[in-house]
Amino acid sequence: MERRPYDTPSSGTQREQLKEEGANMLDAATDRAKQAGEKASDIAQSAVDKVKQTADDLRSKDASEIVDDARAKAAEVGDAAASKVDSAMTATGAQMSTLAQTVRENAPEGKAGEVAAKAADALDRGGEYLQVADLQMVRGDLERVIREHPIESLLVGVGLGYLVARATRR
Repeated sequence: MERRPYDTPSSGTQREQLKEEGANMLDAATDRAKQAGEKASDIAQSAVDKVKQTADDLRSKDASEIVDDARAKAAEVGDAAASKVDSAMTATGAQMSTLAQTVRENAPEGKAGEVAAKAADALDRGGEYLQVADLQMVRGDLERVIREHPIESLLVGVGLGYLVARATRR
């Protein structure tokens, strides 16, 4: 009869050792799984407690308080946006005035020079307006122009929409 390497007398002891090590590893893994389950349970319970606390806080507030808070936050966001728009308008106005000066300096002689000077004047007036005006003033002026010239305003809006659509398509 042929002997296999695992049939040696010491192999029984090795098997028992391997079984013991495997059992120990299984016990350790089981303990770790239990600990992880307990941690997950604790985290879930903590989350549930926080949700309950938030719900209790909301119940204790009046609906009018919640609406007032939301309005106040919306007003803050609106004020911040208006401030950014005002600063952007001022910067754009300054750039327009600079461009007007550049056009004046580089204007040719003759009829083309006259047209360039008129364009520079228009740029300068627009730049000054943007530097001085606030958002409410621009809005009022824009509403007035649209009321006085509705068809032209509609055509300008369609043209701008077309240009924006083409620019974003690329």
